[in-house]
Amino acid sequence: MCGITGTYGFGDAELLRSMTDAIAHRGPDGEYFYHDGPVHLGSRRLAILDPAGGAQPKSNEDGSVVVIYNGEIYNYPELRELLLSRSHRLESHCDTELLPHLYEDEGLDFLERLNGIFAFALWDRTKRKLFLVRDPLGVKPLVYTQSEGRLAFGSEAKAVLASGLVEPELDEASLHLTMNVRYVPGERTLFAGIRRLPPGGVLEVDAGTTRLHNYAEIDWSPLALASGEWPEAVAEGLERAVNRQLLSDVPLGVSLSGGVDSSSVVAMIRRQHSGTLKTFTLGFDEPSDENADARFIAERFETEHHEIVLREPAMGYLEEAIRFTEEPKVNCLQLYLLHRFIGGHVKVTLSGLGGDELFAGYDFYTYLARLGKLRTIVPAPLANGVLSPTLDFAAGIVSGLGRPSFDLFARGLEWVGSLRDPARHYLLLRNAWDFNQQLLRRVYTREFVERLAIRCRDSYDDFFPGSQPVETEALRAEFGTKLIYDLLHNEDTMSMAHSVESRVPLLDLELVKLAARIPDEIRFAGGQKSVLKRAVRGILPEETLRKKKWGFTVDPVEQYKKDLRSLALEVLTPERVTRGGIFNPEFVTAVLNARPHPRLRWHYFMLWQMIGVELWRGIFLEKGGEGGQGGEGGTR
Repeated sequence: MCGITGTYGFGDAELLRSMTDAIAHRGPDGEYFYHDGPVHLGSRRLAILDPAGGAQPKSNEDGSVVVIYNGEIYNYPELRELLLSRSHRLESHCDTELLPHLYEDEGLDFLERLNGIFAFALWDRTKRKLFLVRDPLGVKPLVYTQSEGRLAFGSEAKAVLASGLVEPELDEASLHLTMNVRYVPGERTLFAGIRRLPPGGVLEVDAGTTRLHNYAEIDWSPLALASGEWPEAVAEGLERAVNRQLLSDVPLGVSLSGGVDSSSVVAMIRRQHSGTLKTFTLGFDEPSDENADARFIAERFETEHHEIVLREPAMGYLEEAIRFTEEPKVNCLQLYLLHRFIGGHVKVTLSGLGGDELFAGYDFYTYLARLGKLRTIVPAPLANGVLSPTLDFAAGIVSGLGRPSFDLFARGLEWVGSLRDPARHYLLLRNAWDFNQQLLRRVYTREFVERLAIRCRDSYDDFFPGSQPVETEALRAEFGTKLIYDLLHNEDTMSMAHSVESRVPLLDLELVKLAARIPDEIRFAGGQKSVLKRAVRGILPEETLRKKKWGFTVDPVEQYKKDLRSLALEVLTPERVTRGGIFNPEFVTAVLNARPHPRLRWHYFMLWQMIGVELWRGIFLEKGGEGGQGGEGGTR
C-alpha cells in the first residue's frame, strides 16, 4: 500500500520529490523515483507484502513496461502462479510486480483478471503511452489535472497541487454539492481543475492527448437463485472474501463496531484462524457509543481487544482530519481518531464497510418501499402538477419565516410533495435542501446564489430513470455515489493519514459481483440487511443480529452541546463569514441563538460543514496552498 504521484510532459527530480513529500504519510517505509522521456513517476511505500523486495517501480524482464502502484491484489497467489507457468521471471513476492508482466502478455485486457483495491500508473516505453488505472469499486483514489499537453496526478490532491500545474482554488459547484449531501459526488473535487479518475476507469495519455474510458461495470441483473439459496451463497462468498484479504506479511486487525458487518468479518476470520486477532473500537463518551457491543463480540470470538473512549473535545482534531481528507466532511473525524488509535498497533485493518450498500442496510429503503403503493395511487400529473407545487409553496412560506425550529416541518412538506419525483424523494431523505429557494437565500449570500449554476439533483438524475421501484434506484445511487465518494474516500484518507491500510472485505469484487445480482424482491424483503443476516445466522450471536443499527458516527446534538457551538462561535464570526462571501451570517446567528434541540440536527450539520469549509480554505488557499503545513483557518 502506497501513495503514488507523477507528471507527464514536464517536471524534474526536485519537483517529483516535492510531490511525493506531500503524501509521505501514505508511505513511511520508502520513497522511489523514475524518469523516462516525458514521464516522471514517484512513490511512497507502506510495506505490507514482501517488505524487503517491494521497492518500486516494478518492470517486466526487458524493462519495456514500468509500474508504480498503490493497493493490494487479493488474487495475487493465483496470478503469480499463472505468470510462472508462462515462464516469466519474478524477482519478488510483491503484487506490484505482476502488473507489468500481465500487461506485456495481454495488454489492458489483464485488468479484468484483478481482484483487489488499487490505483496505478503504467508506462509503456515501447508505445510511449502512460495509463492511469483505478479499481472497479473506487476503493483506492487517484486524482489528476491537465493543461496544454501536460498532466499531473497523485493519490491525493496535495501531490497534484505540489506540481504547480494547477493553483489551489475553490470549485464553487463542488462546495454547493458538499453543503447538500456532505460529500462531492462524481469526478469533481473541491479544487477547481482537479478531477477524480472514476472507478473502473483508465486515463490513457499519448503524446500529450488524453482519453478516458471504463474497463469494468457492476452487473445488477437478477441471478436465478431461489430465495433460500442466497444466504448460503453469500456466506460462502463472504468467507472467501475475508480469507483472501488476510494476505499480509505484517500484523493486521479488525475495526470492530459490534454491528453485523464488522462482526461478520471477525466471525469469518475465526472460522479458519485461531491465532491472535486484534480488534479495535473507539467511543466518544456519548449514548450512541458501541463499545459494549464490540466488547461482546470480542469476548465471544476471543480476540485481543483494544478500545478507547475519547473524552477530550473531538472537534479539536477537525482541522487535522480535513488536511488529510481534503474536504470538509462531517463523518471524517471519527475515522481519523479511530485510525490514529489503530496505527499504534498494526499496519493493516479490515473494516465492515459496504454491507449497507450491498444488502440494503439503511432504514430509508424501508420508508421508500412502504410508500410504493401510495405513489401508484397518486397520479403523476396530480402529484407533479398540483401537489408538489402547492406543498413547495407552503414549504417556502415556512422557510421564509427564518425560524430554524420550523425548517423540519418545511422539509416534511417538500418530501411529501416529491412522491412522484424519485431523485428528489431520495435526495430529501439524504438531507439535500437546494430545492427550497428560501433556504438557498438564507444559507448563502445573494451574490453566491446568483452565480450558482448547478443543482444537487444534476448529479443524481441518471440514477433515477423511473423504470424500477424507487428503493432499487436509490440503492444503485448509494452504491455509485455515497459509497465511493464519501465512505470509501473517508476510509482511505483517514486510515492512510496514520499510515494504516484499511481493507473492505464486504466489497471484495467477487462478493460484490454476487451480491449485486440478488433480486431486489429478495434484497429488500424481511427488513434491513435480511439476506446478510440470514447468511450469518448461527455464526453470529442473535443479540448482534437483533442490534439496532446506529452507524459509526457522532451525535450532532451531543456534539453541539460539547464543542460544536463553541467552535462555531470562534470560527463563524459575522465578520469572517461576511468576508468569505459565500454563507449568510444571519443563518449562522439564527442557529446559534436557537435553543438546542434534536429537531435542529440538520442545522448542526450545516454549521459543521461551514466550519469545515472555513478550515479548508485556511489550510489549502491561504497557508501554503498544498495543505502540508496547515494553519489556523481563515479566509482569503
